[in-house]
Amino acid sequence: MIELACPESCPYLIEARATATRRETELRMKETSEIDRRSLLLSDRALIALDRIERAIVNVQRAVDGPAFHDLADAEILSAVENTIKNIETEESGLIYEHRADTSRAGEVSRRIRSALEVAAEEVPSEARPRRSDTIRALNFARATIKAHIQRAGGEASRSYIRYIALFYPWPEKETRPLIV
Repeated sequence: MIELACPESCPYLIEARATATRRETELRMKETSEIDRRSLLLSDRALIALDRIERAIVNVQRAVDGPAFHDLADAEILSAVENTIKNIETEESGLIYEHRADTSRAGEVSRRIRSALEVAAEEVPSEARPRRSDTIRALNFARATIKAHIQRAGGEASRSYIRYIALFYPWPEKETRPLIV
């Protein structure tokens, strides 16, 4: 799903999703203590926020609605997520200030994440809409997941996280046409 726009009916994609989910769950359980496991539990509202965060990251990598960063690394995503957390926390305190990301690419990813979260606030019915605390919790969950992927891969050049989340977000249908003629 990084290089190929695989159709949703592809048996290899279905199997890859199942395997990746099992593997990620097993690794996260091994890597976290009993106390930390509670932080892995997200409410329905936080799951909506997490979905929007991950979808925004995948859309940046695939060049949906903006510049493409096909070579987006996990370290850049981590920087963007941390920048998003800082900006939301600063906004919550009442200050009008925007923190700058480490790089322009991380800044663009951060802007796209915040934009996706704003759209969710408008589209999701009020009874299910993520609160700011849910959004922060989802961002912290994403940050911990990205850090775990970087640590497992042994460095900042890792693309493990983007490969993992890209499995779960379909390409636009027009992109998934058969590649064999």
